[in-house]
Amino acid sequence: MRLLAVCILWLFVNSRGWADLQPPVVSAEAKILRDIIAVEGHAVEVADLPGWAKAGLIRRLKEWGFDASSAKSWGVQGKQKKELFFGCIYDARGHVLGLIGNGPWLRNDSLRALKGLPELRILRIDHNGFVGNHPQAPLYNAVGFDALADSKLIDIHLTLGISNEGMEQAAKIKGLKSFSVAHSRVTDAGVKFFEGHPNLESFRVAEMGKVSEAALASIAKMPKVIQVAFQEAFITYEGGFRHLLPLKGRLKVLDLSMSLSNPADLQRVQADHPEVKITTLPPAEIVKRHLGVAHNLARISRGEVAEQLKRAIAEYTPPSKKSKEVRSVDGWPGESGNRSRAGANEG
Repeated sequence: MRLLAVCILWLFVNSRGWADLQPPVVSAEAKILRDIIAVEGHAVEVADLPGWAKAGLIRRLKEWGFDASSAKSWGVQGKQKKELFFGCIYDARGHVLGLIGNGPWLRNDSLRALKGLPELRILRIDHNGFVGNHPQAPLYNAVGFDALADSKLIDIHLTLGISNEGMEQAAKIKGLKSFSVAHSRVTDAGVKFFEGHPNLESFRVAEMGKVSEAALASIAKMPKVIQVAFQEAFITYEGGFRHLLPLKGRLKVLDLSMSLSNPADLQRVQADHPEVKITTLPPAEIVKRHLGVAHNLARISRGEVAEQLKRAIAEYTPPSKKSKEVRSVDGWPGESGNRSRAGANEG
């Protein structure tokens, strides 16, 4: 049934002038990319990856020890919605090494199809699916990772669609070294599936308050983790930071940008881990970057920092309609940084 649907969609997109949609990779892998694009049915045209996306993927490959000197890129972008894009980095032999995109691209069946990309190392898709009660949300919940447990994936970043069920399957990918999830349907229970993961070195979660400080206990049970980004949460020492004590002497980075903690709690965690680089943002900057996150934090935070946040919200002046607000989707050290966001499907 899925093959028939893909064929119908492929005929449809070809009729719209996409006959030149031919990724310059080995034929079996090119078919997988074409099928993913056809299933989603976005109005797209061939266009190379945005410069920041291409550079970011190549940089990440190098950071993971791969020779990316001969790597090339290919992609498509939305005809009307230019921020929508999808593409890949591939090696001299024509094998896909990394996929990157913005917009719904990977349904569960498409995720499973990635098993046919034998050299795939990096997967980074923003706004992949829907949240809340959207009727298509179950299609993008990432349970399709069940086919990739033995893949060569080492670096995954997803936002929106993934659920706790998808987290359970992603945690089974044995070689995974970096995992990032944001603005999705994930809760503390989803983070718990990564306890004891044998190879994870970096873990990031940014869930607008849906993941509580207690989830730091699960992160502390990742035996190789050295970089933690725990964002968009209110964190106290007793309820959260004390769980990180088992990482003393191992933890190198604690990224708390877009999270809130009172000064005394921050001082205590820094004392526990004197060599760790801790990143925070003042409440006014959080409000500026994402007003929705700020309102969520205002509902759950307490103490001095909560009062500062409430004042910052009250004093905030939204940008004019003519200006475009740029938000961070990748606040992780070494990643792509602040980029424009589609945001149309985000809850």
